[in-house]
Amino acid sequence: MTELLAAVRAIHFAATVLAAGTVFFRVLVAEPAFRSVQAPPVIAIGMLRRRWSWTVWIALVMLALSLAAWLMLLTANILGEPLLDVCTRGDFWTVLGSTRFGFVCCVRLSLAVLLALALIPPTSATRSPWNAILLLLAGALLVAPAWIGHAGATPGTAGDIHLASDILHLLAAGAWLGALPPLAMLIAHARRAHNRTWEKITSVAVHRFSLIGVASVATLLASGIVNSWNLIGSVNNLIATDYGRIVLLKIGLFAAMVGIATVNRFYLTPRLADADAARQLQYNSVAETGLGLAALLFVGVLGTMQPVAHSHAHAAYAPVAADAAFVHIHSEDGMADVTLTPGRVGTARVTIRLWKEDLTELSAQAVGITLAAPSGGAPIVRNALQRADGSWEIGGIPLAEAGNWEIVVDVTFAAGRRLALDAPIVIEP
Repeated sequence: MTELLAAVRAIHFAATVLAAGTVFFRVLVAEPAFRSVQAPPVIAIGMLRRRWSWTVWIALVMLALSLAAWLMLLTANILGEPLLDVCTRGDFWTVLGSTRFGFVCCVRLSLAVLLALALIPPTSATRSPWNAILLLLAGALLVAPAWIGHAGATPGTAGDIHLASDILHLLAAGAWLGALPPLAMLIAHARRAHNRTWEKITSVAVHRFSLIGVASVATLLASGIVNSWNLIGSVNNLIATDYGRIVLLKIGLFAAMVGIATVNRFYLTPRLADADAARQLQYNSVAETGLGLAALLFVGVLGTMQPVAHSHAHAAYAPVAADAAFVHIHSEDGMADVTLTPGRVGTARVTIRLWKEDLTELSAQAVGITLAAPSGGAPIVRNALQRADGSWEIGGIPLAEAGNWEIVVDVTFAAGRRLALDAPIVIEP
């Protein structure tokens, strides 16, 4: 299910970036370029506007469908129930109505509907304040996911800085990556028209997009450094952990996109009058889009993993012993710190602490665990007892072999509501 969730997240972010980026391109790049010529080709411009509107509408439909799928998968993960049961019983309504994720989902679906309606008026409605409304709706739709990510769950000043960085990162991604497909559409139309008017429009549009691209790249670089520091913590973690290595792959794709953008900016843009340069610029825009989609796939995967440097309060209560195995499990509805002492083959004691998003203690009626050995076989299922300090403990856990075990923490709240948190944990020989 983790792979499916990663794919759904990637599709969702791609649809969001495309919808917002197309609006940004139309308002900030295309419309000023259309106004730069004395006798604009009204019919052709109207056709392009309609195509961009349809692009946004299709992207919004994909956004809504992927958001619904994300909600279903998240509910199944929280409750520890099969996806089909969650869908048929309507359990997702509980998550939708009682979690931050559900609230943000409702807000974003409302914004998507408003943006879709805002694109219906006649194409003559292309000046302020209508453009300002389109930009506001698209920007809000684009940045809202920041509040359901790791930045939104981090309290204090550090969380505020991380959240602001996430918002800038999303805006820059939409302004650059999301605007590449409509840019390719404009260049393709201009190449087919092959006249001085469209050469002028293309020249203005490409130069305006180039300026936005430079600002976006700088913003992505700066905000990416802040985000990576908050989520990874050190250069060593960037190399030595799976999370860090995926971030490195994402950085590699970003570098490749910057390389193509540099060729576009300094080599192809000054030569736009040449048909070959215009054609290559169109192809490069498509190539950049492909690299950006691959980067979004990695974003989808990273969202299903635990950040290496995620801040939590475990050490304030009890430092992790040198011989212990420890894992921090994070979800939108709660977090768990799980310690196995000792973290090696033999008999161990399990200690569990539960936290809310603001790192205050999460109260529960009952807590249990399921431990699955690397080689398979019958899992170990035990119930925990709560200690005076609020933690939960289970003794006498037999760890028969070394390797990557799978642990599931099953939390029961009032009124029978449940939360399932799962993660791998390494047991030493």
